Amino acid sequence: MARRRTDLGSFFTFGGRVPTTVGVLLALLVLGTVWGALDRRIPDAAALGPESIVRGEVWRLVTWPFVETNVLGLLFGGYMLFWLGQQLSYAWSERRFLSRFLVYTLGAGLGTTLLSRVWEDASVPHLGVWPVVVGLLVAWAMLFPDRQMNWFGILPMTGKTVAWITVGLTVLSGLFAGGARGLARVLPHLIAIGIAWMQARGFGGRRFGRQARQWWADREMRRRSKHLKVVRKNGSGDRSKWMN
Repeated sequence: MARRRTDLGSFFTFGGRVPTTVGVLLALLVLGTVWGALDRRIPDAAALGPESIVRGEVWRLVTWPFVETNVLGLLFGGYMLFWLGQQLSYAWSERRFLSRFLVYTLGAGLGTTLLSRVWEDASVPHLGVWPVVVGLLVAWAMLFPDRQMNWFGILPMTGKTVAWITVGLTVLSGLFAGGARGLARVLPHLIAIGIAWMQARGFGGRRFGRQARQWWADREMRRRSKHLKVVRKNGSGDRSKWMN
């Protein structure tokens, strides 16, 4: 009897349920959370701390989503990453899904760090995968605006509605957490949402490059054609003013 072939890549698919890249991200999330529970120095070292990043601790820009501070955050965040990873890896490809995950992670980290230079409340540390998950959820909703889903298995709604509800709940949770200071606590979420929206609208990547080149070509064409004038078939158009 032939022995079943196993390798590291297939191990991270969890029996073929998710793509390998999604499985690796889930494994890192579980590992980081468990390690952080066993060693309380890990959350402090992995957190998105703008002040620490400015001092040179740049690893925090990529480690902060992989440590949850409670079991519910791990369960719900892991489930959403599992579900969205399946959907988006199929729609985009595994490589593109991983690149989007990293873009949301780095973008939220860098954006929060830069804003902390002018907004003192934004210097609060951040931990957990939810900001990145929220960005992925908005990306999914904009990719499938008419697709039906059940919100937490209860309320049926379209992707477009999910996007609006996600943005609204994020803003409200920040406001109820303390007004403007509370909004600083959801700043990575809002930045990830903004990145997802811009990418969905084409403001980024190859599509943006093509649009930018086309805009520049059109601009140059209009600039070079300003001295030209349409001549009608009957010869009218004040030819003597522009032609010898």
